[in-house]
Amino acid sequence: MERQSIIKNSARLISAALLTSTLSCIPANAGNAEETPGYQLQTILIDNNGTDLWTTESWGGANILPNTSWATTDAYDYRYNGTLSFEVKSNAHEPLSFWIGMSSHSHNETVTLYWTDMDAYKGKMIADTVWTSYTLPIKDLLEANADSGFDLSNLWKISVTAVKKGESITFRNVRISSTDDERQYPFIKVNQVGYTVNGAKTARISYFAKFGSIDGRTYEIVDKKTGKTVLTGILPEAELNDHLSGESVHTISFDELKTPGTYFIRIPDTGFSSSARSPRDIEDGLETGTLSSFSFRISDDVYDDLLANMMKYYYLQRQGIDIEEKYASDFARKNLHPGDAAVRRWSDRNNPGAETFDITKGWYDAGDYGKYTSAGATSVENLLLAYDLFPQVFRRITPNIPETDPEAPAYADAPGILSEIKWEIDMLLKLEHADHDGSFYVAANYKDGTIYLEDTLYSTSDHTSAAEEKDLRSHLATSDMAAMLAHAYLIYKDVPAYSDFADECLAAALRAWKWVTDPSNPQHRSIGAANRTYTYTQEELDRSLYWAAGSVYRAMKSAGRDTSAYEKYLTDNCETENVSKCFTGASLGYHSHGRSFLGFFHYLYHNDDADDKMKEVFGKFTAWRRRTLSYDNWGTDYPDWGYWWGSNMVIAQSTMTTLLGSIITEGEDAVPGEVLLSNESAFNYLLGINPISFSYVSGFGENSVRNIYSGIYSKDAKLEPYRCPNGYVTEGTNPNNNRQLSKYDGKCYMDSDAEWTTNENTIYGNAAMIFLTAAIMS
Repeated sequence: MERQSIIKNSARLISAALLTSTLSCIPANAGNAEETPGYQLQTILIDNNGTDLWTTESWGGANILPNTSWATTDAYDYRYNGTLSFEVKSNAHEPLSFWIGMSSHSHNETVTLYWTDMDAYKGKMIADTVWTSYTLPIKDLLEANADSGFDLSNLWKISVTAVKKGESITFRNVRISSTDDERQYPFIKVNQVGYTVNGAKTARISYFAKFGSIDGRTYEIVDKKTGKTVLTGILPEAELNDHLSGESVHTISFDELKTPGTYFIRIPDTGFSSSARSPRDIEDGLETGTLSSFSFRISDDVYDDLLANMMKYYYLQRQGIDIEEKYASDFARKNLHPGDAAVRRWSDRNNPGAETFDITKGWYDAGDYGKYTSAGATSVENLLLAYDLFPQVFRRITPNIPETDPEAPAYADAPGILSEIKWEIDMLLKLEHADHDGSFYVAANYKDGTIYLEDTLYSTSDHTSAAEEKDLRSHLATSDMAAMLAHAYLIYKDVPAYSDFADECLAAALRAWKWVTDPSNPQHRSIGAANRTYTYTQEELDRSLYWAAGSVYRAMKSAGRDTSAYEKYLTDNCETENVSKCFTGASLGYHSHGRSFLGFFHYLYHNDDADDKMKEVFGKFTAWRRRTLSYDNWGTDYPDWGYWWGSNMVIAQSTMTTLLGSIITEGEDAVPGEVLLSNESAFNYLLGINPISFSYVSGFGENSVRNIYSGIYSKDAKLEPYRCPNGYVTEGTNPNNNRQLSKYDGKCYMDSDAEWTTNENTIYGNAAMIFLTAAIMS
């Protein structure tokens, strides 16, 4: 329905650039973006989660936030012809003056600029006793403060201050808009790391239709060193991708190019219209006559450094030691949290005589410093799967860490990835209850700079609370630990340096399984401790238990011990709705809804004595695989509804599920070619063949991650000038939390150290990408 409003002439005329008027009530918009015609930039709605009202607080101002939970947003494209508009009203019996500006936040530095510091606006921003509208050109603010360091690509908040003490004003219909078009990302998309000599080689060329068409044009592949064209081809007819990129998309293949070297793709004389460029395109120097791609290598060792750096990530995420220059170069640092050696339960935070626990070691979970049991267990599982299936890759490629340094006291005669995984497992084992009954705390997390074991029903519960409110352990965390530890036993038992550790893992896995399946242990599906509430559903627990049963079964079978109880659990539950959901359209693989898939995999893998019922139920995988492979989003076998927080990890795990299942159904030497192609397509997407022509791994690709959401690199061990290490994998495009970034789902991403829903690092994201990379290298 078309919205109508009555606009009265304003009594104030500030300048042609500052428009004001008094409006009647206008309905609030829900969501954080309003659609616009064609390729025009969306209107960013700063609507306070749909309430559309912002009222100044007792300190005389307000922080009007355009993004989620104090994250920044990228509004750079609005700098040329964009405006901030809003309505404002005094809540007093008189008009009130106020200051208004914008704040950016990047690399832990905040810069605030005020329109009201400028002569054209000073003293002229007034909240009347009726709703009054203002429209402020963003360009005015930026040009007047050109050397301020303000970063519109990291817009943090609309800053309001200087409201009369004891009074307040209210804002509504706060929005940022522009008549300019969205930017055109680099036209030619390649895997910016490169391709193996005999592997499949594809690229994509995409563009908004307003530029024209290059159907049937010639493309060239050029040797970067010599400048010579080594291969030519004709572009096929473009296909429209209106959901992920809104562009015409050509796909080309050049498998026949097998000579090692560094290359780029060139398309001369496109005939594209240069006038179709947006102001951002012009500033970026977007060429429309002759198009050139980022460079890429062809070599059989092209992914070695990528894998080594993604493994090194975990050393850089370690807690409990100083990170040494010998292994970390410029990113060396002191132990950031020595207090992890003496940690209290949250319930004992005010108990002076409370027991303390050593929970040192392990990895920082992500950009924050928490240690979460389930997240750690599932991350380790990805890495164990990678080593389980592709050990030869990890014996050849090893990270430079103390355990791989023969001169270091920590040296271990074992593959470096296993030493690194052990660092995390050592910490996770410390989260078992002190009674060693097999139960695990849900997490250790920080509150006001101090870490606690999360153990209470409510955040207000303490050591004086009733027994049922404190010292609580999580069934879900315990089940996840049982599953992961049983798998760890299988991997470590044949490594002489870690054989005793393997036995420790199996013993802990059996304790965890016993505790989590004992009905006398009450479940606590909600633990509300230091700084968050941890919840799970029965469905989630059922999926985790099935994974655990399969993993423990496999470990016990390998150990030559009785497996009957675990096999019975598997066969009794294989057809239940919660378990078999992994074979439905709701599942994108062994992530989330598909977690129980891992139970089937561990039970059936190399099992010549598998129960017929289990094999029959697993037969549903074939239909799931067929459905999954029928998806086609930018070449990936992934649905258009699957792009949310952590989409890169889910893309990797989804395609690896097709591989794991195919190993069971067809065998390791007979995996269907379409599955291998699916793996390669997902890999290519993550390294540059995507709508924004961007490699989601820091330091790998000419256009790759340069910022990372991390307390380490933005604050506590920040370098000057700012840098983040290579090998960090980011979350990926996320239209659910960042609709304002683009009207196209594949472009809702920003490379920022201040935006956690697209650009945070996670131990599970890196693990999924390592698993996929190992598969590609194999």
